[in-house]
Amino acid sequence: MRQRTTSTKLTHRSAAFAARQRKESVPINWLFRSNIPRRRNQSFGSNIQRRNFFGMGEIIGVLTNPAETVRSLTESKQLLDEARREIRENKERAQIRTKHTFSRLPGFMPRPAEIQAIERALEGEPSFTILFGASSVGKTALLREVLTREQYHVLHFDLRIPGFADLASLYTSLSTQMEQYFAEIARQMDGYKEFEQEGWSFKHDRIAVEKRLAEGGKARTSDIARLMELFQSSLLKYWEFDPHRDDVAAAAADTGSRRSEEHAPSEREREQERRHSSESSDTTRVDDHDAPPPKPRRKWGFRRKDKAPAADAGAGAEKEAPKPRKKMPVIFFDEAHKLPALIQTNEAMKCLLDSMLVLTKQDRLCHVIHATSDPFYQTWLRQLNVMQHCKIITIGDCTRAETQVYYRDRVLKRVPERLQRHLNFDDLWDAFGGKLAHWHDYITDYINSGGRLDVKHSSHFLQAHALLNLHIIHSSQSAHATSPPLPHQDPSDPIRRPDSSTDAIHPGLGPAGFRIYSPLTGTPGAFSGADPNNSNNNGYSNGYNGYNNNGSDRATEMTAGCYAADFSAMQLLKVMSRLSQPGIRALPYFPLCREMGVRAVDGMVKGRVLDLRWTELVRAAEEDDWVTIGASARSAMQSGAVGTGTEEGHMSAVSEHAPVTPITPAGDEDEDEEEEIVGPRLVPCTPIMYAAMREVVMEYEDAQSVSEYASLSEVDEY
Repeated sequence: MRQRTTSTKLTHRSAAFAARQRKESVPINWLFRSNIPRRRNQSFGSNIQRRNFFGMGEIIGVLTNPAETVRSLTESKQLLDEARREIRENKERAQIRTKHTFSRLPGFMPRPAEIQAIERALEGEPSFTILFGASSVGKTALLREVLTREQYHVLHFDLRIPGFADLASLYTSLSTQMEQYFAEIARQMDGYKEFEQEGWSFKHDRIAVEKRLAEGGKARTSDIARLMELFQSSLLKYWEFDPHRDDVAAAAADTGSRRSEEHAPSEREREQERRHSSESSDTTRVDDHDAPPPKPRRKWGFRRKDKAPAADAGAGAEKEAPKPRKKMPVIFFDEAHKLPALIQTNEAMKCLLDSMLVLTKQDRLCHVIHATSDPFYQTWLRQLNVMQHCKIITIGDCTRAETQVYYRDRVLKRVPERLQRHLNFDDLWDAFGGKLAHWHDYITDYINSGGRLDVKHSSHFLQAHALLNLHIIHSSQSAHATSPPLPHQDPSDPIRRPDSSTDAIHPGLGPAGFRIYSPLTGTPGAFSGADPNNSNNNGYSNGYNGYNNNGSDRATEMTAGCYAADFSAMQLLKVMSRLSQPGIRALPYFPLCREMGVRAVDGMVKGRVLDLRWTELVRAAEEDDWVTIGASARSAMQSGAVGTGTEEGHMSAVSEHAPVTPITPAGDEDEDEEEEIVGPRLVPCTPIMYAAMREVVMEYEDAQSVSEYASLSEVDEY
């Protein structure tokens, strides 16, 4: 019988398979060995329907104390409702986008000269600009007309309705608008998406400050400084950022790689070269001397030249793609003279103003504009060592030509035809000048009265006339020289001299004065370096507006007998009579202060009788008789038309025959009689105030008057 044999190869294979089977059969659950069996028993007993007492305690508690249960359920329901409402409000708040409400004012009257002046200030290097102008001259309308253009983004603070009244709310308002500015940049401009993170920095810094305030902390000046520093660094990054820089680098890299691919031989060319070399090695040709040598094959393949212009044209088209224009940030404070009353922390105000100087004059990152109708805002900035770094633009009323356009295109269209024949532009111009707001109000009242309203019975004329008489009557009730001075009054004040005021007008009424309300009364300690007891500092120790703050109630201070006038009745009458002279439309500020005292002159400005202009008005080349105020008008202090004064500042009486008709334009007078006013000048605060001054002067210059008030013909007696 044949013996069965197995090969060595098969023997080793079976042995390896057996070893592998033994290896796989080794139990490994010893690694996970524990006391818990591999299959847990069921948690239920054998009788799953058997009852137990689990939860019976809670049920018994609910049955024995139902009131507590109802109260607990009510509280839980309230908590759930509050949580649901909070979630819903958070969703609504997340969907609300902050709207930039700075927009053009409807019905704007074009004023090319003023618009051009503002445009030139904004087109130049970033600067700190102060826009002065009397009330209702159109400062806000002009700025809105220019700043609503696409190239500007405005951080607007209207202090008529301020969004802050202390340091904490100032920080919140500034931070919110700065966050909104960078959010708008990220949303509106292509390639600036990363600036949304710059807005987050303001958001999280504000959250940290609000958390500290919620815990009982206080807002500090360092918070304002840190916020302005964040804004400075973000603006610096904004101006240095170029969204196309990465695109240009990527395009350059792409172009280089494309050129290298074009220069490198393709796979097909390489295969042809290899095949040609193999064929030439297999075949040997020795009788080919007469044949011309083959052209050497180019090692590198290039594109045809006709394809290059297309590529260059594409690159040129990419280069000519318009870049988004960066918006110039503008910080705009309207009615900025209210800042000292809203923020009564001197360190915070100084920090804020210094930060604005850094953003404008030093780093040139943004424009800052402060618009104000208070001329003493200049003095306050001067004392804070800021004014010398600022530009000043002074806005006045409209010119005669602009007013004629307004009268023809807008006023007459509102008036019925049967009432138009009673309107005379020259008469209205003499009364209202270029104050378009007064024109609008008068025409409205004229239409409502059926054309039976003249200028002297208009609302604005009556108010101006009443204001002048109130000042004269109340300031005439000055204290006698023997009466003790008030706490804030200096005994050497000119209004206490017997020659400037007398008891003969209103005897025994004590100190009095008609005070104009101002929100800037409570600004204590604005300048620690000033002496509150010194009358020569114009009261700036307790606020730049010159009003003293003794802690008394403001309503009590407004009452006659509790407030002493800053000027006497005779001083006011002198000023009005000088302005009523032919050819006189302005008075020099500093000479008048030397004559009457700075407190008296500033009191007339604060009393809304006069307006103080620090610089010339912005005007076009052609001027008219009203807008040449201060440009070439004769100085009333040196004009021969005014009576000569004495050492004590007396003035001779105005002639009864002095004309009060519209004043001859200064340009029609002899040049030898004209003297230009250098420096700041005083003018009537409104054209209708000028008309009221002439009327009041005519009333007081009547020597035969039986009025109990003094007449100008007896001025030397006082």
